[in-house]
Amino acid sequence: MVIYHLAELNRAELIPEEERAAPNRQYEHLAAATEKMPVDWHSPALKSWLRKNKVSVKKLGITLSCPGVITRMVTLPQMSNKDLEKLLSEQVDQYFTLNISDYVVDYRILEKVQEEDQVRLRVLLVAVPLDEWEKQWKLWESIGFAPKVADFSADCLCRLYHRLGGWGGSKNQVPILDLAIVDLGTDRVEFILMEHGVFFLYSDMEISLGELNDQKVLNESSLIEELNETRKPPEPIELNESIEPMDSVEVAYPNELEDRLLPVFNTLSEFLNFFASRHYGKSVDQIFITGECANYENLEELFERNMGIQSKVGFPEDWKPKFKKKYRNYAEHWMKYGSLYGLAIRED
Repeated sequence: MVIYHLAELNRAELIPEEERAAPNRQYEHLAAATEKMPVDWHSPALKSWLRKNKVSVKKLGITLSCPGVITRMVTLPQMSNKDLEKLLSEQVDQYFTLNISDYVVDYRILEKVQEEDQVRLRVLLVAVPLDEWEKQWKLWESIGFAPKVADFSADCLCRLYHRLGGWGGSKNQVPILDLAIVDLGTDRVEFILMEHGVFFLYSDMEISLGELNDQKVLNESSLIEELNETRKPPEPIELNESIEPMDSVEVAYPNELEDRLLPVFNTLSEFLNFFASRHYGKSVDQIFITGECANYENLEELFERNMGIQSKVGFPEDWKPKFKKKYRNYAEHWMKYGSLYGLAIRED
């Protein structure tokens, strides 16, 4: 199984030719994801990359993550797939309070539940803004293919955490009951709540974390310069003068990160309060942090201090993917590709 993250294409020319060798073509699924970038830039870059790497697009799957997605959880009487398709095609607008003609709606049966001695279906509805969907299709058509699968990124993450969280059937693992997933990006964060291993609630918000990477590098460089200065044998200086700048550098970054994350903590608190109101006051058992910015220092401590809930960076059971030697340059960003891992284990 081969997974590609197409958001890395803007760095493709920086990768040595030997590391960009054609992948093994004996694969079953090919997962790919795109970021928010202009279609007129993406199209030629993607075409060139696919051609150079001899990647077939016949089995290409896409994970879709974009602003404005709305989800609904509905419980319906058990019915045939044909009747369910008809119901949700003709009457889906009754489950939304907005003009559904501005959205593309898809659904997935999450589970069957027993209610009042009757079997019912818990169904996830996902409404994607029509303009975002058309933008993606324009990109795909310009490359010359139609995805075999276009899956919702947050649902892919749920699939992965469901499997790794002990709900996949392992008898030696106690399932995590309820959890929150926080997917931290540089300009956007996504929140996913799971109830007993099943999708429960989703939302997203804009955020600004990208420049913290640059600030962190700058702080580290300043610290190195400061240390180099102390190694020179110039005029004597007092001890407290040499220590104070180093302490301020170490403290500034975590404090700034916590300040940037305050809107995240506030929004997550509201979500957890809603969850508790539906579960007799019980909140989630654990918070998982993943995504592009999940490698920031002290995240677990910051989340636990602000949320009062056990928090963990990464995936259940300390799971990590393995990268082949020629794709080693992607390994340091392994938490960035969570939705792709979830897409890769999709069974249909």
